[in-house]
Amino acid sequence: MTTRRSFFKTAVLGGAAFAAGLKLGGAFEPRLGRNVTLHGFVPATEGDVQRVLAAFLAAESGALPAPVVDAPQAWRAAVAGSLRQAATRYVRADNEMFEVQVAALERPLPADIMLQQDDRVLDPTSQFGRDLTALRSSLRGRDAQLAVTCRLVPRPSATAAGRVLVVETENGVQDRIALAGAERRLELSGPAGTTAVVLGESGVRVANASCRHETCRRQGLVSQPGQLLACAPNRLVLRVETA
Repeated sequence: MTTRRSFFKTAVLGGAAFAAGLKLGGAFEPRLGRNVTLHGFVPATEGDVQRVLAAFLAAESGALPAPVVDAPQAWRAAVAGSLRQAATRYVRADNEMFEVQVAALERPLPADIMLQQDDRVLDPTSQFGRDLTALRSSLRGRDAQLAVTCRLVPRPSATAAGRVLVVETENGVQDRIALAGAERRLELSGPAGTTAVVLGESGVRVANASCRHETCRRQGLVSQPGQLLACAPNRLVLRVETA
């Protein structure tokens, strides 16, 4: 089952698994328009994983925070190899995080790419650049066994209390709902139909999905800041944040 585990419990690239030449630079000044997440549902091949990472690094030029990686041991070398290509760009950053996650899907799904930028889920038919369009075309007709997520986002405040569910669509942030109290049900409409979400003190999960493959439902429960659920057909992202 593909769950979005907390990145705060994962290893930074400076650790033992990524000790081959990656160094941290000086102070970092964040720029506007850097809140972006790329979801790649891809076949379980080293080349496809590396192509997703390469596309993200190409889209985000300039300095980057040192990556934080959450990946099974079998995929850490492939991830490290791709991220090492940008080693000279990594610097210390107090205000941003660059996160990479690789997780196995519960069962094969049609391969695809989903891009979220500045609180909007982008339309792949009109809002993808040339490289992402080419990557998406290369995946067409293939089965995905892995979910690869790359995120460049503001760092949550260490003093923030409580958790909220942030609901984002192609039109931006639609709602921020406190994760407290008894479970309740939320119906969210999108291009592919309705997504039924159950949320409460324990976290957030998709109970029913109208999309064909129900990837979001099979991602299970998320409860910690930084974790998320994504539905490409409905252009919907459900993200847990600190309040």
